[in-house]
Amino acid sequence: MAQCVTLLLVVILVAGPAMLPVCLMPLSWKQLGQDVIGAYLRCRNEFDIEATVFDAVRAGDFSVRSPLVECFGECLVKRAGFMNDDFTFNRDTIMRFTNRFVSKESSEEVFNRCTGNVVPTVCSTAFEVYQCIYEHVNQKWNEGK
Repeated sequence: MAQCVTLLLVVILVAGPAMLPVCLMPLSWKQLGQDVIGAYLRCRNEFDIEATVFDAVRAGDFSVRSPLVECFGECLVKRAGFMNDDFTFNRDTIMRFTNRFVSKESSEEVFNRCTGNVVPTVCSTAFEVYQCIYEHVNQKWNEGK
Protein backbone atom coordinates (compact mmCIF):
# COMPACT_ATOMS: atom_id res chain seq x y z
CA MET A 1 0.00 0.00 0.00
CA ALA A 2 2.77 2.44 0.94
CA GLN A 3 4.52 1.71 -2.36
CA CYS A 4 1.30 2.52 -4.24
CA VAL A 5 0.93 5.82 -2.41
CA THR A 6 4.59 6.67 -3.02
CA LEU A 7 4.16 5.87 -6.70
CA LEU A 8 1.01 7.99 -6.82
CA LEU A 9 2.83 10.88 -5.12
CA VAL A 10 5.65 10.64 -7.66
CA VAL A 11 3.17 10.52 -10.56
CA ILE A 12 1.38 13.58 -9.21
CA LEU A 13 4.68 15.39 -8.78
CA VAL A 14 5.87 14.46 -12.25
CA ALA A 15 2.74 14.43 -14.38
CA GLY A 16 0.24 16.45 -12.37
CA PRO A 17 1.17 19.93 -13.58
CA ALA A 18 1.53 18.73 -17.16
CA MET A 19 -1.98 17.25 -17.12
CA LEU A 20 -3.67 20.49 -16.06
CA PRO A 21 -4.67 22.90 -18.79
CA VAL A 22 -3.13 26.32 -18.29
CA CYS A 23 -6.58 27.89 -17.94
CA LEU A 24 -7.26 25.76 -14.84
CA MET A 25 -4.13 26.90 -13.02
CA PRO A 26 -4.70 30.08 -11.01
CA LEU A 27 -1.03 30.93 -11.45
CA SER A 28 1.66 29.02 -13.27
CA TRP A 29 3.83 26.72 -11.16
CA LYS A 30 6.78 29.00 -11.98
CA GLN A 31 4.90 32.03 -10.66
CA LEU A 32 4.34 30.13 -7.44
CA GLY A 33 8.04 29.33 -7.22
CA GLN A 34 7.20 25.66 -7.57
CA ASP A 35 8.55 24.54 -10.88
CA VAL A 36 9.53 21.27 -9.20
CA ILE A 37 9.68 19.24 -12.41
CA GLY A 38 11.84 21.86 -14.10
CA ALA A 39 14.02 22.04 -10.99
CA TYR A 40 14.49 18.26 -11.00
CA LEU A 41 15.52 18.26 -14.65
CA ARG A 42 17.78 21.33 -14.54
CA CYS A 43 19.55 20.08 -11.42
CA ARG A 44 19.93 16.60 -12.89
CA ASN A 45 21.68 18.09 -15.90
CA GLU A 46 23.72 20.52 -13.82
CA PHE A 47 25.07 17.77 -11.55
CA ASP A 48 25.13 15.03 -14.21
CA ILE A 49 23.23 12.67 -11.93
CA GLU A 50 22.96 9.09 -13.18
CA ALA A 51 19.45 8.03 -14.21
CA THR A 52 19.23 5.33 -11.52
CA VAL A 53 20.25 7.77 -8.78
CA PHE A 54 17.90 10.43 -10.12
CA ASP A 55 14.99 7.99 -10.19
CA ALA A 56 15.82 6.75 -6.68
CA VAL A 57 15.78 10.27 -5.20
CA ARG A 58 12.54 11.12 -6.98
CA ALA A 59 10.98 7.92 -5.62
CA GLY A 60 12.08 8.62 -2.06
CA ASP A 61 14.98 6.17 -1.90
CA PHE A 62 17.53 8.17 0.05
CA SER A 63 20.01 5.31 0.37
CA VAL A 64 21.79 6.75 -2.70
CA ARG A 65 22.95 9.74 -0.63
CA SER A 66 26.44 11.00 -1.41
CA PRO A 67 28.04 14.46 -1.41
CA LEU A 68 27.07 14.87 -5.09
CA VAL A 69 23.48 13.79 -4.42
CA GLU A 70 23.31 16.19 -1.46
CA CYS A 71 24.33 19.08 -3.72
CA PHE A 72 21.77 17.93 -6.28
CA GLY A 73 19.22 18.10 -3.45
CA GLU A 74 20.30 21.62 -2.56
CA CYS A 75 19.93 22.66 -6.19
CA LEU A 76 16.45 21.13 -6.27
CA VAL A 77 15.30 22.75 -3.03
CA LYS A 78 16.59 26.17 -4.08
CA ARG A 79 15.27 26.04 -7.64
CA ALA A 80 11.87 24.84 -6.43
CA GLY A 81 11.79 27.94 -4.23
CA PHE A 82 11.82 26.10 -0.90
CA MET A 83 15.13 27.49 0.36
CA ASN A 84 17.16 30.66 -0.17
CA ASP A 85 20.93 30.99 -0.44
CA ASP A 86 21.07 32.18 3.19
CA PHE A 87 19.50 28.90 4.42
CA THR A 88 16.14 30.52 5.16
CA PHE A 89 13.04 28.66 4.07
CA ASN A 90 10.04 29.96 2.14
CA ARG A 91 7.17 28.85 4.31
CA ASP A 92 4.43 29.87 1.87
CA THR A 93 6.06 28.04 -1.03
CA ILE A 94 6.57 24.86 0.97
CA MET A 95 3.04 25.06 2.36
CA ARG A 96 1.49 25.51 -1.11
CA PHE A 97 3.45 22.51 -2.34
CA THR A 98 2.65 20.18 0.57
CA ASN A 99 -1.00 21.28 0.70
CA ARG A 100 -1.49 19.49 -2.61
CA PHE A 101 -0.95 16.19 -0.84
CA VAL A 102 -1.91 16.65 2.81
CA SER A 103 -4.11 18.88 4.97
CA LYS A 104 -3.11 22.41 5.92
CA GLU A 105 -2.50 21.27 9.50
CA SER A 106 -0.28 18.42 8.35
CA SER A 107 1.59 20.78 6.03
CA GLU A 108 2.24 23.13 8.93
CA GLU A 109 3.50 20.23 11.05
CA VAL A 110 5.78 19.02 8.24
CA PHE A 111 7.15 22.53 7.66
CA ASN A 112 7.91 23.05 11.36
CA ARG A 113 9.45 19.61 11.78
CA CYS A 114 11.61 19.83 8.67
CA THR A 115 12.83 23.41 8.84
CA GLY A 116 13.09 24.02 12.59
CA ASN A 117 16.49 23.64 14.25
CA VAL A 118 18.30 23.19 10.94
CA VAL A 119 22.07 23.53 11.05
CA PRO A 120 23.18 25.38 7.91
CA THR A 121 25.67 23.16 6.09
CA VAL A 122 26.30 23.49 2.38
CA CYS A 123 24.42 20.84 0.40
CA SER A 124 23.51 18.53 3.27
CA THR A 125 21.05 20.93 4.93
CA ALA A 126 18.89 21.25 1.84
CA PHE A 127 19.04 17.52 1.15
CA GLU A 128 17.95 16.74 4.70
CA VAL A 129 15.04 19.18 4.44
CA TYR A 130 14.02 17.66 1.08
CA GLN A 131 14.19 14.15 2.56
CA CYS A 132 12.25 15.22 5.64
CA ILE A 133 9.48 16.89 3.62
CA TYR A 134 9.22 13.91 1.27
CA GLU A 135 9.09 11.33 4.05
CA HIS A 136 6.68 13.21 6.29
CA VAL A 137 4.29 14.22 3.52
CA ASN A 138 4.29 10.61 2.37
CA GLN A 139 3.65 9.45 5.95
CA LYS A 140 0.76 11.92 6.38
CA TRP A 141 -0.63 10.88 2.98
CA ASN A 142 -0.60 7.25 4.09
CA GLU A 143 -2.41 8.20 7.32
CA GLY A 144 -5.19 9.73 5.23
CA LYS A 145 -4.32 13.42 5.43
